[in-house]
Parts: sequence; structure tokens; C-alpha cells
Amino acid sequence: MGESSSDRADNEVVQRLREGMERRRSQLAGQSSDLGGTGLHELESSQFLEEPPAISARPAIGGLIVGSRKLVRHLFLKWYTVPLLRQQNSFNRNATLSFRDVVQRNRRLQQDLDELQRRVDALERERE
Repeated sequence: MGESSSDRADNEVVQRLREGMERRRSQLAGQSSDLGGTGLHELESSQFLEEPPAISARPAIGGLIVGSRKLVRHLFLKWYTVPLLRQQNSFNRNATLSFRDVVQRNRRLQQDLDELQRRVDALERERE
């Protein structure tokens, strides 16, 4: 017995689903399987910048060096560095939130793809 037109149509739909899932898998293969692991944690832990402390390793004149660094920073650089730090911290925060959103979407898409694969497999088992 030959295949009916509905069986052929079903087979074509299943084949297109498989091809679409394979394309999506290949797209996801270029991404890390655990984007939310170490990368996101490192990004979140380093998103805020601060001015480095004024320190000196010289025991004899260290206090003078630290004091002069603080004075120069306060009088001449604070007006310039504080707005830059705020701007960079704002950018880092937004980048971290965006990356977290991408990670969550990627996880949902992977779950959807896995669910579709299970459904296609179940449909194929029913047809057999």
C-alpha cells in the first residue's frame, strides 16, 4: 500500500519541524551551554567600579604620599572621575541586566526546543 496524501503531508510537517529544530540547535551550539553559570556570576560581581584607595608601600614617607594623592584627587580629579564612574557603573548595571535576560530567554528557548523534540518523538512513535 502506498502512502496517502495525508501521511505525506504529516511526514513533510514532521520533517520541517526536525529541520527547524536542528537549525535552532546549531544556533544554540555556538553559545555556551551554561551561560548563566560562571560568566554571569563574574559579570555581576564586577559590575560596580570604585576609585582605588590611595595607598603607599613606602614606610617612611607613605603617609605624605597618601595624603598628597588624596588631596590631588579631591581638588583636581574628583569632578572628572566621579561622573565617569557613575556613567560606567550605570552601563555595567544595564549590561548585566541585559545579559541576565538573554540567559533566561536562552534557557526558556532550550526548554521549549526540548519539549518540541519530545512531542515530535511521541508523534513519530504513535505513527509507527
